Amino acid sequence: MNPMDKNATPKYYATAQAAKIIDVRDLCKSCRAHSTFTMGDSMGVIETILEHAMEEMKVGNMVRLGGLGNFRLTINAQEGTDTEQDFNESNIKSCHVLFTPGDDLVDMCNNMTYVRTLSRKEVQEIKKAKKESSVKQGEV
Repeated sequence: MNPMDKNATPKYYATAQAAKIIDVRDLCKSCRAHSTFTMGDSMGVIETILEHAMEEMKVGNMVRLGGLGNFRLTINAQEGTDTEQDFNESNIKSCHVLFTPGDDLVDMCNNMTYVRTLSRKEVQEIKKAKKESSVKQGEV
């Protein structure tokens, strides 16, 4: 529904759907299968990069991981002050990590091809129909 015009004809939009979650262990297994790195080598490198990236961001540096992208901290001010002298760390509400994709990820997105998949509603309807069908077959 269009919240600006409740009488407008509904429209449909694409939403990316993750088929599954690939965690760091899965990535390291893949690296092991396609290189001379052991799983431990890959895990160690990732953990070390993460540790040092956090240290660098804590001191105000941006971390660039090649074609993957850049990571930097941003802060949210809880409330502003009338003067610079009145502002202190108690005015800061929280910080967030801002990620900006690198050239490799931008290129990947620019060269994607898309395929329509079943919506969550369609998948649920199929599962419901299969369940009802198996129940009916069990009754016969």
